[in-house]
Amino acid sequence: MSQYLNVKRIEFEVTYRCNSHCKHCQVEEAKRLSTPAAIDRGLAMDIVRQVTQVYHPSSIMTFGGEPLLYPDVVCAIHEMATACGILHRSIITNAGVPRTEAQARDVAHRLAKSGVNGIWISVDAFHQEQIPLEIVKRNVRTYLDASIPRLVWNPCWVVSMEDDNSYNRRSRAVLDALAHLPVEMSEGNLLQPDGNAQKWLDAYLPPKTPMPAGSCQDVPYGGKLDEIDCIGIEPDGSVSICYDWSIGNAATDDILEVLESYDPYAIPEAKAILEGGVAALAELCRARNIEPDADGYYSICHMCTSLRRSVSSLASGGG
Repeated sequence: MSQYLNVKRIEFEVTYRCNSHCKHCQVEEAKRLSTPAAIDRGLAMDIVRQVTQVYHPSSIMTFGGEPLLYPDVVCAIHEMATACGILHRSIITNAGVPRTEAQARDVAHRLAKSGVNGIWISVDAFHQEQIPLEIVKRNVRTYLDASIPRLVWNPCWVVSMEDDNSYNRRSRAVLDALAHLPVEMSEGNLLQPDGNAQKWLDAYLPPKTPMPAGSCQDVPYGGKLDEIDCIGIEPDGSVSICYDWSIGNAATDDILEVLESYDPYAIPEAKAILEGGVAALAELCRARNIEPDADGYYSICHMCTSLRRSVSSLASGGG
């Protein structure tokens, strides 16, 4: 077992496909078109079984894209998680599929039977530009009828929850229209400077700076690279420790070997970040003739991801 990694949570990005094309979506178009369309069901089940035998995680989540485009895969993951004793088993969905009531009731029943005990529902100005609110209401009622224990509204806010902009006002109107349903309200998420947001919502993103301040621990869902407690599994089986940062592939290599061999101090980019933050990563890249973007970056995550992609492109002969 790696001294730098102890899996307490597994996150499956079941698919990059979606029934919506929201303006704020972080999933880039190239990913939407990538293959496979969804993670292999058997592979996903094997990952859950093997990881829980060694690490005993307490939490698992399936999301996308829109995971309920592939309910067989989602249910198989949660059935295995239930059998393996993972306590918290949740899904993030936009509640826009299925579109017929009979199919919706069937999927809700299957989710409950598989052991899903939490559903986080993405509703806001962005999703409701694409997904009729009546479909969301109908599908959420099927979750309630199936007695899934916890349902949570999970909106995306622009700038901050309190900011008075047109998108937030529309999101509040959406939530007001849903307030009669017995569903919890989360703080939600904030708009992130990636994917469609850079194309459609640049005016609402933070100003770029040459060297953004902060560390991995300061960002949402972040943490130190030598204290990893959550792994992500991508549709092709890639195993990630952070956004767009793969340490191996469970479709081609044994998942436990991938995890046990993780050593951030043996990965130059990770070592640089641990010892000197994104400034040290930038210096490492300059030593490889990769210059940071002269326009700057929105955040340390944006800078880190951009620089690492440049390193990967150079290593693969892409320039």
